[in-house]
Formats: sequence, C-alpha cells, structure tokens
Amino acid sequence: MDQGTRHVLTVTSHEDAGVAIIKLHGSLSATTAEQGIQEIKKILDRGAKKVVINLADIDYISSGGIRVLILTGKQLSNVQGVMKIAAAKGMVKEVLAASGFDLLTRVYGENIQLCNTEEEAVAAFKV
Repeated sequence: MDQGTRHVLTVTSHEDAGVAIIKLHGSLSATTAEQGIQEIKKILDRGAKKVVINLADIDYISSGGIRVLILTGKQLSNVQGVMKIAAAKGMVKEVLAASGFDLLTRVYGENIQLCNTEEEAVAAFKV
C-alpha cells in the first residue's frame, strides 16, 4: 500500500455446513487490528469452533494483522476450536510465509492450517 492509502478493514461472516466463514476486506494492520480482533471475537463468542478466515480481499498485512490471526487461533484453541486461513495471495501470502506463520501448525497442531481456497478450507473440516 502507498503511504497515502488509508488502512480500512471490513469484516463479514456467514456459515457453511457448520463452519463460520469470516471474510476480511481491506487492510489488516496495526491501525485496523483492534477492530479485527473485536469483530472476530463477536463471531467466536456466538459459539463458532470451526472457523475459516478468508484473506482473499486483504491487500496488506503487517505484524499487527498477524497478531489478529494468532489471537484468533489462541481463542479457538482455548475452546477446542480449529481455524483455517484461506486464499491469502500476493504480498499477504509472502508475509505469512516470511513470518513463519505456516510453522504455527507445528505449534498448535491441526488447530491452525493454511489453505489455498475457501472451499479447500471448508472441505478440510470434513476429513
């Protein structure tokens, strides 16, 4: 993102076969992290234990955004929940890989998994 671009985050959700699909749109940065945490927490507080975080429409992620994903994973882990991260692309996918986010599966087991598409992520819950 350019220096002049405003960081904005929109969070939407729906359910598919018992899986909460959370779509994030915009930027997942230090500026939007608290909003992201609060919006996702509302969804988890409704009892969601199988969650897909769809990052297809996230065009920027910083360490603050990675923190949102880690806190979501921890909150789900506390209730024996599982999180799949889907459709990260471009710079977002590169940042997740460079930060070692894919290694979280080793720490949290199958509680956190990176998937290429939302469909792949939902299907992974059925295995």
